[in-house]
Amino acid sequence: MKHLFLTLTAILAVSTVASAELPLKIYSGRRDTVTVEKQTIVGVTEGGATATINGQAVKVYPTGSFGSEVALAIGDNKIDVQVSKNGETTESSFNIFRKEAQPAKTRRNSDPLADERTTTFDSPIYVTTTDGAYLQFGNGDDRLGGSKMGYIADGITLKVDGEKGGLYRVALSKNRFAYLPKEYTTPASSGNPVVNTGSWSVSNTGRTDRIYVSLPTRLAYQYRTEMNPSTITIDLFGATDNSNWITQRSMDLGIIDYVNFEQVESDVYRIIINLKEKYQWGFSVKYESNALVIDVRHHPENVGLKGLVVGLDAGHGGPYPGAISPSGIQEKDINLEIVLKLRDMLERAGAKVVLTRDSDTGPSMGERKRIWKDANVDIAISIHNNSGGGALAAPGTAALYKHAFDRPFAEAICRRLLDLNVSLFGLVGNFNFALNSPTEYPNMLVEGLFMSSLEEEALLADPDFRTRMAKQVFFGLEDYLKTVNKSLK
Repeated sequence: MKHLFLTLTAILAVSTVASAELPLKIYSGRRDTVTVEKQTIVGVTEGGATATINGQAVKVYPTGSFGSEVALAIGDNKIDVQVSKNGETTESSFNIFRKEAQPAKTRRNSDPLADERTTTFDSPIYVTTTDGAYLQFGNGDDRLGGSKMGYIADGITLKVDGEKGGLYRVALSKNRFAYLPKEYTTPASSGNPVVNTGSWSVSNTGRTDRIYVSLPTRLAYQYRTEMNPSTITIDLFGATDNSNWITQRSMDLGIIDYVNFEQVESDVYRIIINLKEKYQWGFSVKYESNALVIDVRHHPENVGLKGLVVGLDAGHGGPYPGAISPSGIQEKDINLEIVLKLRDMLERAGAKVVLTRDSDTGPSMGERKRIWKDANVDIAISIHNNSGGGALAAPGTAALYKHAFDRPFAEAICRRLLDLNVSLFGLVGNFNFALNSPTEYPNMLVEGLFMSSLEEEALLADPDFRTRMAKQVFFGLEDYLKTVNKSLK
């Protein structure tokens, strides 16, 4: 998609037609008054130009972006920016006033913990979950929402003993509580007593191993995965053991070795699923009537790219551009081009690819998850690029995941991304992003580079580099599948 690389050129060409001057835009750092000792000045001109800031030559990247850090004295500081190309020069001058920083004022009788507190009710109320409900560990929040324990089914009645903003605090058991968004609840007249579990069964459905646990009512639960040993555990809140038998209805299970349980607290019942294989291919937890049903996926028939159903997501899109670089390149366009290149590579290798978008559209997070779930993808990757930090830094690449069983997949791709000779920003776990929340299939998210970095912006603006990035993600997926395949032999 050559138009992506030509975006900036077209913008600058229009500017040149409109004015005889060599274009010069002060992107950031032009401030009337500051208290800092140094200020980073970032400008944008044409690629191939030269630039100086206060007489000091600075590097101009192919995108036309340039920048430098300027020391500021107390009082007025004149900043002169000059760009030149083919005998043509454009200048911009402005003043930054630096004043002494004042000590932060402390408010009398202020409560530093006021924003952390939950209001406790005099008497509890009861609510029932609706579709889309999830539990949070605490009452905190950020741009991705509070840290999620996990999604839970609808129709679960819970006791509420407090609230903070849009969250209810719910009692999961005598000793455990969580937070539940109010928007995913309806009022209930009363709660449930602690109930007894019923009989179990375990069977092979062909694509999954299924665990069926009889219960008299729907209960809240929390799931987690472990890699060593390879297990899935599910805590049922408000249950005591009365399961006098566990019937295995298929002699040859696909991935489950055996199942067991523990009564870890008087009202917390733990289901333990021990797996035969080190690498997990996903699971789901749901209710059929009041019975808890857990489906654990078998590995694909061919653990390789041929025939594998791969979900690919190009972050942002449509009215949501994502990060915008100093020279005006939009993240949504970079993400899409990398995804389309990656799609072509995967399809040539025999994979089936399911895209959440293939053009400049902006489906919701819920719609993107639905697309992958309906297609029954085997594995999924979301492609993004980052923003933040200083323009003169080069923070590097990152691979992100939510669940423990996704870590090896994210790590394999992260190692390949580092072959691009970029820095490591991080291998990030417990990432609270919507597309990393599903447990039905292994998934991870790539944050390629920082569009806010002048150096990394220049890399992302290069079509050859975008192709190389797509190749490294491809190689990382291939590495992961080879490792999984080797573990099965």
